[in-house]
Amino acid sequence: MSEVKFVLEVRLLGQFDVRRDGATIAIPSRAAQAFLAYLLLSIGTTHRREKLAGLFWPDTTEETARKNLRNELWRLRKTIETETPSKNSASYFLIDEISIGFNAASDYWLDVSVVQAPLAKQVSVDEFVETLSHYRGELLPGLYDDWVMLERERVRAVFEQKIARLLELLVEEKRWQETLDWGERWISFGQTPEPAYRALMLAHNAKGDKAKVALTYQRCATALQSDLGVNPSKETQSLFEQLTKDEITSPLTIPAESKSPVSTEPSKLTNLPVPLTSFIGREKEIAAIMRLLNKHRLVTLTGPGGVGKTRLAIQTAKDSVEKFKDGVWWIDFAPLSDENLIAQVVAQALDVRESPNQPLIESLKNYLREKQLLLVLDNCEHLISASAQLTHDLLTHCVNLRILATSREQLGVMGEILYQVPTLSVPEPQPPTLTDLLMEYESVRLFVERASAVKSDFALTEQNAAAVLKVCRQLDGIPLALELAAARTKLLTVEHIAERLNDRFHLLTQGSRTALPRQQTLRAAIDWSYDLLSTEARILFQRLSIFAGGFTLAATEGICSDTPLTPRAVLDLLTRLVDRSLVKVERQGNITRYRMLETTREYAIEKLQATVEFERIRDRHLSFFLGFVKRLEPQLRRGDEIGMREMEAEHDNVRAALDWSLKFDKQRDAAIGLAGETFWFWELRGMWSEARRWLETSLPPAELATPSRAKLLLLLAATIFNQSGPGKARGLMEESLAMWRELQDKWWVSFALYQLGWVDLYDRNLNAAESRFEECIQLARELDDDFLLGRGLHSLGGVLRRTHNPSAVAVLEEGLLVAQRSDDKGMIVDQLYHLGLAESSRGNIVNASKRYEEGLVLARELGNRSAIAEIQSRLAVDVVLVQGDIARADALIREGLKLSITLGMHVEIVFDLMWLGLVAAAREDYPRSAQLLSASEALFEKLGLSVSAWPDRANAFNQCVSRARSELDQTTFTMIWSKGRVMTLEQGIAYAFQSSISQT
Repeated sequence: MSEVKFVLEVRLLGQFDVRRDGATIAIPSRAAQAFLAYLLLSIGTTHRREKLAGLFWPDTTEETARKNLRNELWRLRKTIETETPSKNSASYFLIDEISIGFNAASDYWLDVSVVQAPLAKQVSVDEFVETLSHYRGELLPGLYDDWVMLERERVRAVFEQKIARLLELLVEEKRWQETLDWGERWISFGQTPEPAYRALMLAHNAKGDKAKVALTYQRCATALQSDLGVNPSKETQSLFEQLTKDEITSPLTIPAESKSPVSTEPSKLTNLPVPLTSFIGREKEIAAIMRLLNKHRLVTLTGPGGVGKTRLAIQTAKDSVEKFKDGVWWIDFAPLSDENLIAQVVAQALDVRESPNQPLIESLKNYLREKQLLLVLDNCEHLISASAQLTHDLLTHCVNLRILATSREQLGVMGEILYQVPTLSVPEPQPPTLTDLLMEYESVRLFVERASAVKSDFALTEQNAAAVLKVCRQLDGIPLALELAAARTKLLTVEHIAERLNDRFHLLTQGSRTALPRQQTLRAAIDWSYDLLSTEARILFQRLSIFAGGFTLAATEGICSDTPLTPRAVLDLLTRLVDRSLVKVERQGNITRYRMLETTREYAIEKLQATVEFERIRDRHLSFFLGFVKRLEPQLRRGDEIGMREMEAEHDNVRAALDWSLKFDKQRDAAIGLAGETFWFWELRGMWSEARRWLETSLPPAELATPSRAKLLLLLAATIFNQSGPGKARGLMEESLAMWRELQDKWWVSFALYQLGWVDLYDRNLNAAESRFEECIQLARELDDDFLLGRGLHSLGGVLRRTHNPSAVAVLEEGLLVAQRSDDKGMIVDQLYHLGLAESSRGNIVNASKRYEEGLVLARELGNRSAIAEIQSRLAVDVVLVQGDIARADALIREGLKLSITLGMHVEIVFDLMWLGLVAAAREDYPRSAQLLSASEALFEKLGLSVSAWPDRANAFNQCVSRARSELDQTTFTMIWSKGRVMTLEQGIAYAFQSSISQT
């Protein structure tokens, strides 16, 4: 009797259809259908039962969800595996008490796998056709779970990339009927694909049917307007015009969508950390991970602490830099304890600034939407839910983005591919030669190199080879354990190390039957290292775990030198911990900082939490960093670079102290102090979301009319104002001002008036703004406070300049002297800039140029890129353009625009578009001028602003609009103006960079 081969065919695209040996299998339950699809789409991954139960039955109790899971699995197996597979066939499911998965080795066929399989570089049209014929519609139609939506978008993106290439090949080979068939097929699936319409236009043109060319273009325009509210792209419009004029010549190609860069300056392609020790082995692992990244958009490296996930990720990312046009970017989540800060940390790494009226995650999605980029997210396990949500949000919206994550558990995002990081290769008990032992096995090479680093005369010899082999085998090739063991060769022979490790392994294996073997081994290595420490060294080791993101010697002495440790003993003990690889040394210029490996820190904090001193040490940490921010506060206020760098280095510790202070009412005053003093840092860094969250959380209750509430209320209002304008900020500022007046605190009354004056200024109430600034200045003079006086004079000068008051320059000159007297360099730059504006408004170009140039020099010394961008553009418009040097003005504005884009300064970006409109008018390119001016006007309105809020700028704007209107006929002007009004910010930027700066 011949054997029967069981073949399962599953189609998930445009339908849900399951067949075995050609016969349809009915799976009536929607839950069972979704369950089977999930297993198939993540084939090669086994899923823990509790995860599957929670995913498919989230609204039931855990017991009910697990019961439902068992029932649906039983139904699936009964339906699909009704007969026992032959000995040559594998079971379709991989099932044990813990996990469930679909068996990749079984006899199955899946349409999704065929569609998304990579094609060879040289592929024929027929091969493309065969592959894409299996795409019959969206994935799992009718299902709208989050994981389905993400996977649906991913598969659709793969299909669209391939079908676009197929149409290119069909056009190249002039297979016009097939071009028409596949173009219409793509359109029938939705999404309004412009490449398909362009292919149809080419095919109809080749067949001589001009009427259908026009009809196809109209179909495209109607669909885009109906579905997306936009007009056809420049490529589509250009193709239609060429076909209409018979300007297309052979060979025919489909014009590609142009993706104008946001910035044309060379980009830094990576921020990958540079390890100070060599990377041993892992060639196969790196190759495997790079292959996975080529095929999949999310790859997660998993494994126990110390297995080398981070180092492997760094090396893989380093080898991948050239493959990603927009670079490889590293984000370390290890210092974070608050999941709300994840987006902030990613934004900082990418230099993405928060935009007004927009959540930070939206700014990230907008920035990454068209980027071909690799993000490496390191140490996700302690923030697993937030990491998964962030990854889901970014991958759903950014089709060219890839993510490499490291975590001790999977993120649980659909489409995620897991890579279990293996230990380093370990020799067999009896290697043939020393050369084989050293060269072929990564664990031996690592141990020998690290041992040689701490003991210069260490070498692998015939005498110690057996002991080295034993150490590597007993530690299972785990890198961290091997490095800890190698560090001990300074004190112990390899034979002694091998003996001690063997004893510890036995103890821990017996002590915890539920822990994974590698976790047992790693804990044995750390326990052993901990046991070698003296009593005092153990105490310091535990206390160091209180730090987040590293620490200095001063912080160590200030926090950890509590009974029984003296400040003098701390340095010696810290040195011993460094020598024993329990603490790392990091040198940043002339600054030395220390950091514990994250696995080691977790071990140490577990030890600390078991002691009676845990809360006391946390309180000492809080007290130290409260004093730290209070000491830095004067430097942070004036933007002192040294102070800002200090704060940058300790920001994670300040966050940890804030988090601890908010756990207890008794620490509320400390929370207020930390949030209030750190505000100046958040302000200068533009970290408005984080500032707002901490200030809102720390804000005392409304019934307490205390200085603390008044202070945080005002700082919170200033934060809201910078985020989203004057709307919600005004009421909070007025409440704070009333409280400060009642408390008779002149300093804070003055500062509140300064803040409220700017709210009035944005609301175009110049009289109210002037009155507030004048009172601010009066109080500042009474207090003899240059910080307040400089800001008051600077602001009042801005109001007077807007009203063409001749005293504006004198007020600003006084403000400059005050800023210089107090060495407030940031304010000096602002005063010089506003003096330049004032001189320009009076027509004094020479003085304006001098002030702008002075401000620009100082801004560059300070590295204040936002000031550089703003001053450079105004220098171009107010001086260089007036002097007739159109090319240089154009270049300066473009440089400023690039900086503004990098910093996310949306208001300044729109101003730069307007300035380029003035440059176009100077070149008598009135169509371009009108389009840039209309785009800037509309974009200002989207930001809730109006050009009229800046009278001098409004005058230049109105003059250029009048010139364009007079030079163009009314129909042309109206058409161009309407076109500019519908441009997005990205389209406006792209248009701004299209013209040649060589025009004169």
